[in-house]
Parts: sequence; C-alpha cells; structure tokens
Amino acid sequence: MYENDEIEIDLSRVFEIIKKHFKPFALIILAASIVAALITLFLIPKKYTAEAKLIIVQKSNPDSQQISYNDLQTSQKLVNTYSEILKSEAISDEVIQNLKLEDLDTEGYQKIVKISSVKDTEVITIAVTSKDPKEAAVIANEIVDVFRDKIYSIMNIENVTVLNSAKIPEKKSSPSNIKNTLIGFLLGCVIDGCIVVYLLLN
Repeated sequence: MYENDEIEIDLSRVFEIIKKHFKPFALIILAASIVAALITLFLIPKKYTAEAKLIIVQKSNPDSQQISYNDLQTSQKLVNTYSEILKSEAISDEVIQNLKLEDLDTEGYQKIVKISSVKDTEVITIAVTSKDPKEAAVIANEIVDVFRDKIYSIMNIENVTVLNSAKIPEKKSSPSNIKNTLIGFLLGCVIDGCIVVYLLLN
C-alpha cells in the first residue's frame, strides 16, 4: 500500500507540474518542432532518387514464345548474380569514366547507387540518389547501358530487358519534412520530461 501511495503522489505531482507549466512546455515542443522543420527545409541538402528497372528473362529455347517454369527458376537465380555484377567495380568504373564524373570515386559511387531485387521475381531495381535530379537519372540509365553491354560480352546472350528507364525525379526523396519535424516534436517532449524530473527532485 505504501509503494502504491508513493506512485500516486508522484503521478499527482507530475500532472500538477505539467498543468502549472503547461504553456512553457508547449512552447518548448513547438519551438523544437519548428527548428527541426526549418533545418530540414533550409540547411539539409535535398536529394533525389531516380530508378531504372531491369527484368531477366532466360529462355532455354530462344525460338519459343513461351517461358517455362524452369526458365523462371533460372532467371530468378541469375538475378542474384546480376545484382552482384551491377555492384562491381567493372560497372562503376566504366560508368564514372563514360560520364566523366571526376568528383565521384568508387566508394562514393557505392554510396549513391543501390541495387535491389524484388523477392521471387526476375526484376532488378537500380536506384541512384543525388543532389541533382537530372544527374541521378543520367547515372541510372548509364548503369543500365554499361551493364547490358558487359553481360552480353560475358554471357554471349541477350537476356536482360529494360522494364523502365530512369526518369528525372520531380520530388525529393530526402530529407523527410514530416519525419524530421516529428523528431523535433519528440525531442521537445524529452526536454519537457527532463524538466519535470528536475522539478520533482527539487
């Protein structure tokens, strides 16, 4: 009973402090949210992501118009191999050289290019993120072109089809105004919580 009374007293004091200092607490939360929003809008560089998609179609019988189940299984296995080739320096170095990206090295390339595959499909997504939306689309499409040439010379077969080329993105992919403003809101709540604890202990 004594411990429960202590909890009830503490909670009542917490609510009393919040009620007494409600306006300052609300202003702290509001200020933190506004600062986070302003930082997002004016200080954090905007980035844009352009995506190109490839589909791998490996036919056991090139003359046939139909794709068998075994063809699909083979294509899905090739997706993993092709994804690794897309990440390799054999592709990145040629892309950098072709586009004369003097300010971009292999490490920087790896940071802005993301290769992913849709599970249990033959589709590979190439996503390029850059501060320049046009550059993002140009790099993504160049990766596709270089990759198709490389694969043909390696496999001696054309089994890669462009599902869609990268288009210049109109909207930024980051930073997120809503997400960062919410972080500011939560930070304001944490500050208020620290103040409440301080007042409880004094």
